[in-house]
Amino acid sequence: METSDSVINTIHHEFVEDVNNDGESKQEKFMKHIELSMDTNERQRRYVETQKAKGGGIGIVFADAFIRGMRDIGYKNPGWALAEMIDNAIQASATTVEIRFGYDSENKTQSKPDMLAIIDNGAGMIPEMISYAVRWGGTDRENDRHGFGRYGYGLPSSAVSIALRYTVYSKTEGSDWHAVTVDLEQMAEANSDINKINELLLPHPAKLPKWLKGENGKLDLSNLSSGTVVVLENIDRLRRNSGWIRAKDLQAKLLQLFGVIYRYWVPERQIVVDGVAAEPVDPLFLMPNARYYDETSVRAQKVYDHAFEMESATGEKGVVRLRAALLPPNFQRVDPNDFSEKGAKLNKRHKIMREYNGLMICREGRQIDCIQPEWTKFQTYDFNVKIEIDFDPILDEYFGITTAKQQIVIDERMLEKLKQTGKESGGLQQLLKDMRAEYKRLVEKFSNLREKSEKSEEPRPSEVAMQEAEKFRVRRPTPSPKKVDEAKRNLDEAADMLAKKSGMPKEQATENLKAKIEKLAWEVDFDAIEEGPFYIPKRLGTQKRIVINTAHPFYQKVYDRAQEIKSALEVLLFVLADGEIDAEGEQEQFYKSARQHWSELLRHALGKLVDDEHVINRASAEIEETHVEGVKP
Repeated sequence: METSDSVINTIHHEFVEDVNNDGESKQEKFMKHIELSMDTNERQRRYVETQKAKGGGIGIVFADAFIRGMRDIGYKNPGWALAEMIDNAIQASATTVEIRFGYDSENKTQSKPDMLAIIDNGAGMIPEMISYAVRWGGTDRENDRHGFGRYGYGLPSSAVSIALRYTVYSKTEGSDWHAVTVDLEQMAEANSDINKINELLLPHPAKLPKWLKGENGKLDLSNLSSGTVVVLENIDRLRRNSGWIRAKDLQAKLLQLFGVIYRYWVPERQIVVDGVAAEPVDPLFLMPNARYYDETSVRAQKVYDHAFEMESATGEKGVVRLRAALLPPNFQRVDPNDFSEKGAKLNKRHKIMREYNGLMICREGRQIDCIQPEWTKFQTYDFNVKIEIDFDPILDEYFGITTAKQQIVIDERMLEKLKQTGKESGGLQQLLKDMRAEYKRLVEKFSNLREKSEKSEEPRPSEVAMQEAEKFRVRRPTPSPKKVDEAKRNLDEAADMLAKKSGMPKEQATENLKAKIEKLAWEVDFDAIEEGPFYIPKRLGTQKRIVINTAHPFYQKVYDRAQEIKSALEVLLFVLADGEIDAEGEQEQFYKSARQHWSELLRHALGKLVDDEHVINRASAEIEETHVEGVKP
């Protein structure tokens, strides 16, 4: 049996472009996939004959205790269970996989489905193969390293985790539909009678349920040349999941989950849920065709794209691919220009960022897990640090994958390889350190913008207090000509910056600043100055100003945390700045030198007192705590 032209063309479209990092051309991969697709039926026949020669071995896998255990295999949610069936469909060269919701005739509201059907247009199964596919370990692709399947547990495990009864319909090209029904209650009763189980699992000619026919989906089942349909008929376990049983909620959750899991496979492999096609969802937000990429004008920053080879236990070489993205602090805000610390609304990106916080592990472009590595822990502030690892199936022994394909335990050898820096290593440890440092820098810059945006036209309490305190001065020093010239230069530079930012002529910017200075003799400003002192005193015309450095630990660890005494801290800095602004000669040099010394000592002392990660994590947690409950997917 040959694969249809449409399937060949679709596979060809994926694989005949350029050369992969592992040196194997996409043309070579294409030929491998064609070979796998074209011999599907023959491979199934050989498998069936081999099993028959062994005596079948069907009965024991339906023992009552075994069934109860497999029902509780521990899928994260129903979506992960259904993904197993999508894997099977893609493995069978399907170009379209549909999940349809069915309703009993008594279900008038149709708000909650009574049945689910998973339909694909893949190569299908010969009748005898269906009997083996519904039992655990029944696969003609045992230990396959060229696709999603490997153990033969996917279909039965996922089906029983959702339903008490399910039917598998399948047909190959040129044949009719055959089916096998698995009723767990019947199987449990007959578990000691192998002949009875054999009888129950015999494939028989069948017609598809009436509710599946018609124009209620993407696939026309009346004209389907080959494919498989799995109907879950008594979905008792789905009914226990309150957030998944309503049709609308189920559809939304499945579309988003499948978008993440199969982001590299859709839309070339179309996955449809209740009539709506899934779109790719990239947790790194780097794929222009993915959902949420254009949510706002703020874009993810690609910071890493690397690959290295590793030799498998069989001596073959496989490739590990890594990519990473850094998401700016305002990436998840509805309004990126809202710099407020609290009260800002979060957009739909935030849910994805929160759910996939760790190292995202993919096997042949299919996401398996999001893990916390042993050598570091992803905190709340790491929502904005995204790293993905994708590996070839030939390297499975280095990535301990569970039978349910939803959990990864990385082998120590691979973990060390991923951590190390070098051309033939992952470089993850240094990468994560650098990304966190860059995010910290962006947070400081964001804090600076926030402080500037929150400044109102009304004077700050500290500014008013200093102006009032002027009345009690005993000595009023007159600035020297040198100080006056410096003040004029500072005013001129500030006017330049204001003109560039606002677009107004420099003359107008200068007049605006002078008018402001006449009203405000003291002012607080903010700027992010890497390696700079924790504050900088400045005379702007006749105004005395302090610039608080948002990049210094003083800002994050003291000033920003001290809401109730911020004004008092500003007054303290004003008093220190006042002496330096008026100082001349050696006294001025002393102040500058002392301020630099204070800043360095303060930086190190605060580092011992308050951990950097704790501060950033606390700020992120406050934002999440304020908003997360109100965010809808």
